[in-house]
Amino acid sequence: MKCILCEKRKPKRYCPAKKASICPVCCGEKRGVTINCPLDCQYYVEGQKHHQQKIMHQRIKKEGTRSYARKAELFKHNPELFAHLEKGFVTIFRSDKSLTNKDLVSGLDLAYKTLETEKKGVIYQHQSGNKYADEISDHVLGIVSQFKDSPELGPNRITLDFGVMVIKEFLDEARFYMENDENPKSYLIHLMRYHPEEEAPSAQSESKLIITP
Repeated sequence: MKCILCEKRKPKRYCPAKKASICPVCCGEKRGVTINCPLDCQYYVEGQKHHQQKIMHQRIKKEGTRSYARKAELFKHNPELFAHLEKGFVTIFRSDKSLTNKDLVSGLDLAYKTLETEKKGVIYQHQSGNKYADEISDHVLGIVSQFKDSPELGPNRITLDFGVMVIKEFLDEARFYMENDENPKSYLIHLMRYHPEEEAPSAQSESKLIITP
């Protein structure tokens, strides 16, 4: 009997998503990426925890704990904004898996520069000619505008300054992955694993962003 995914190795783990046994290699490489793992799968939970801890320790070693504390504070004020931004990144990545951490960084940087320019009273959208970066920038700016300019959002409405701070946190985090993880898509995969395709939108806002103190 062989793994139903690779058809090469011996299956040793039961996969609840595939309802069959698969090999540890396929489980490790594909869980949460091409396999829509249930959130209570022990292998999914342990794998995500291990990778997140690895990145967290690397970042704390280089930057200290300030970045995590800052992001946690911003998230507490508006988890909906974080969820909408993340879901957009994941949707773009799912539609074209050639997207990389570098593309995401470029797009976030464009959006950040555009918002910083707006803070100076000038309306000008920075663009790069990179279709991925421009698409990501458009998504970010659209979400920030939605949360900034819609009075009906009530307490979820944000200021321009708040939007800039949130985008800067995403930019710094994505850049860290880009510069310190050998997988060129690691940050996008990280986000995708917290936004499974089958999950209902109403359940995503407060359960998906993982901030480790």
